Amino acid sequence: MNDLDKASVNAARRAGHARVAWIMATPLIVLIALGFGFWLGREHAPRAETLPMLGRAPPFRDFRNQLGQPVDSAQFVGKLQVVTFLDPYCTSDCPLIALHLVGLENDLRLAKLQHRVQIVAFNVDPWHTGPAQAAAFMREYGWNPADLRWQFLSSTPAATRRVVRQGYHVDYQQVSFAQEAADAAMQKAAGDYVPQPRVANALTTKAKPDYDVAHNDMLVLVGAHGHLRWLSADADSISDVHLLNLIRGLLRQR
Repeated sequence: MNDLDKASVNAARRAGHARVAWIMATPLIVLIALGFGFWLGREHAPRAETLPMLGRAPPFRDFRNQLGQPVDSAQFVGKLQVVTFLDPYCTSDCPLIALHLVGLENDLRLAKLQHRVQIVAFNVDPWHTGPAQAAAFMREYGWNPADLRWQFLSSTPAATRRVVRQGYHVDYQQVSFAQEAADAAMQKAAGDYVPQPRVANALTTKAKPDYDVAHNDMLVLVGAHGHLRWLSADADSISDVHLLNLIRGLLRQR
């Protein structure tokens, strides 16, 4: 798991570095940009046959999806998995990742690959949230929770720690807002403070939690036979085109 460890070294207390830009453009400029983005994704996505084997994904059981149904890792054998790690009350990276996943699923449907790919998200706030909050989060960002092509999995703190932290080497921790403010003050004093933009989350507004869950911004591709094949430590910024090309290449290997 050395490659996976290296990718997870990035500080877990990244409250988010959402790169959200609103662009006003004429239809012609939009078409040119889309064409260039498609070419860039095709030309610069790494070839699937060059992707290394990074070990095996951790097996799991005793998790429940957004509908409260029991789920274990054996259910996903034979499918390529797109795995990420989300907090339902997040107001930084997680909503952006969710929007990416919705866009990716639309791309998979258009490419007629949706039944060969499973999206899996692990809930990194097992202390306060579960299936109900996971379903509400998915609904908030454009996904029907009854559609199980994306499963948002929750479990006990112990089971979550074993799979997420020990299995995928993705760090996460509950941090009080007071501690976050103290950390920000120290960063400002050191001259390396970067303000983090916030993304609206209606669940957070309603629940008013007094804490944040800092965690690695990770996205992992797991092959049909359970091997870790690719990962990114910047899940909120990976383009749908890039992911789709990686997925196509991995599926061709079967």
